[in-house]
Amino acid sequence: MTETPTASLPVALQAFFRVADAWELSETQQCKLLRCPSTAVLRRYRVGQGPRLTAAQQKRIQIVTGIQAALAKNGMTAERAFRWVHEPRREAPFKGETPVHYMMDGGVDALVAVAHLLSGR
Repeated sequence: MTETPTASLPVALQAFFRVADAWELSETQQCKLLRCPSTAVLRRYRVGQGPRLTAAQQKRIQIVTGIQAALAKNGMTAERAFRWVHEPRREAPFKGETPVHYMMDGGVDALVAVAHLLSGR
């Protein structure tokens, strides 16, 4: 886990990094979820020196933090939420993939699908 100086970070990035840390995502995984161009840019974001977030990145952050909130709302402890994100799941839409890989590979549509699954929509 990397220290994040929260005072210089936009609120959205603070929230994203809290989720990334809770899910113990590698920098590469964080880049894929955020659609960040490189781990170097991600590290710059962590220290409050990255470029401005795009609208698409802001949307991704909103969905990812909503997924984390839905996991908590569904009564999952941090440990259970971590397992849920990282264990292969048989049900749709995952079809044997882990939710985190499904979200990384599937783009915004996959993020929305996971959010809807957890919210019961």
